[in-house]
Amino acid sequence: MLTLKFENNKNKKKVNFKVIATGVVAITLIGIVGISIGSNKGSNPIGANMGMNSISTISSTINSGFNFVKGGFENIINFHKNAKKAEALEEENNKLQQEVIDLQNKLDDTQSLESLKSALNFVDEKYVAKTLSAKVVSKNDGNWYTAFVVSAGSKDGVKKDSLVMNGKGLVGVVYEVSNNYCKVVSLLDTKSSVSFKLAKNSEFKGIITYGENIDDEADYRNSGLLQGYMFDLNYNVLPGDVVTTSGLGLFPEGIVIGKVEKVVEDKNNSLKYVIVKPNVDFKNIDDVVVVEPRNIN
Repeated sequence: MLTLKFENNKNKKKVNFKVIATGVVAITLIGIVGISIGSNKGSNPIGANMGMNSISTISSTINSGFNFVKGGFENIINFHKNAKKAEALEEENNKLQQEVIDLQNKLDDTQSLESLKSALNFVDEKYVAKTLSAKVVSKNDGNWYTAFVVSAGSKDGVKKDSLVMNGKGLVGVVYEVSNNYCKVVSLLDTKSSVSFKLAKNSEFKGIITYGENIDDEADYRNSGLLQGYMFDLNYNVLPGDVVTTSGLGLFPEGIVIGKVEKVVEDKNNSLKYVIVKPNVDFKNIDDVVVVEPRNIN
């Protein structure tokens, strides 16, 4: 009997321990829940701050995203607006550039006409001939205009051996004529020759022509200089003397050719060579006057 009671008391002790343990756990859980509720109600400032910071961060992120999207749409709209403005400005700029080009062309034409008028002043009034103005449409290879094509032909009255001038002086002669165009050789071409005189004394005459090179150390033609010789070794010719057409042959008298650059005497052949710097810029010829040749038959 005693043994049985002892076992019953032992079992009762075990049951009480479990109850106590369960109660402690329950109280602990209730405490934790209470603390959580208290923190949510603002009783715990640290927790509240963390919650507010989280909410603020989320709100800030949402606002940033919204602003980014909004900014993106605004950038797209502004891009299209700016693109249209750029196209309008480019179109206006192109129109202005064309207007400047047109004005420059008119100015060039006006200056060219004035230059061609001065070219006609070279022709003696006693020399009555048909004249016309024309443009250079093509030229030979190289820097210098030794041969070129002019936009006037036989239908315009151009004849072979017609005189070609511009506002600065004598350019050359026509050597071939087609219906609408003519070919010109300048004074730099070896096929060209013209009689000249010194402006200071019409008795001092010579001829511009390219024969053999008078100076092995210099190539005057490729330097844009004219070469010729005086008819008389005793003519007093000096650097700086002005050279004009003499009136002999096809060309009227007094058309400016250039200035004497150098004088070379060849006493063995009784010749006095002259190197002449042309008045015409043979690197830049655009408009010319074509003068009908004289009839010397």
